Amino acid sequence: MIELVYVSKAQKRFNSDELKAMLSIFRKNNQVQKISGLFLYDGYGTFIQVLEGDPNAVLPLYEKISNDTRHSRVNLLGESKIQARSFPDWCMGFKNLDQSPIIEMEGYSNFLQQSDRPSYLIEQPKFAIELLEHFKHNNKSNLDKE
Repeated sequence: MIELVYVSKAQKRFNSDELKAMLSIFRKNNQVQKISGLFLYDGYGTFIQVLEGDPNAVLPLYEKISNDTRHSRVNLLGESKIQARSFPDWCMGFKNLDQSPIIEMEGYSNFLQQSDRPSYLIEQPKFAIELLEHFKHNNKSNLDKE
């Protein structure tokens, strides 16, 4: 199994209904492919996503994501072999950071104050991993699992 983490910049700002529609499709497709993960959105156009599963499913999905015209500046932050899933219960856990108490947390608010968040994450990939770890350990019950 592998775990892959990327960031990207949306071509437009997505509203809640648009995100829910996308997530519904993502979750159905991921369930079929046995892919799990977490999808974070900052409310302004930056996506951070972790995908985990068999490389034969995850790598083609990442290629498809890289070519999706709904976003640009898709940058791989990390890819590693894993023994166990970090997000085994979610076809795609989701959190809109703009609606999250995380904006009040020291350190994380620096990210939300950046004008070019994808560049910030690309320059500081460890931050994106720490953000995902935070949600893995502290927000399981607060993630949208529709």
